[in-house]
Amino acid sequence: MNKTELEKILGYPPSREMMLQVLKFAREHQLTPMESAQKFAMPNMLFINQDGKTYDFEGESYTPEQLKQKFPYYRFVMIRT
Repeated sequence: MNKTELEKILGYPPSREMMLQVLKFAREHQLTPMESAQKFAMPNMLFINQDGKTYDFEGESYTPEQLKQKFPYYRFVMIRT
């Protein structure tokens, strides 16, 4: 895990302490460092599609349940208008 990859996942530049905290959490919970980093990441904002049931994320449409299954360590903020 390098600092650039971690910054991309977290959404902000990690300090030395944050990197150590991510690695400690990964070790304690038997996760990869990238999975662990998702627990400390800024949430991804999603807007509801025209159908009223799905959200676009990384170029694909998902229901809230599918997002939780496919990306269990990601945090999402789902916005409905």
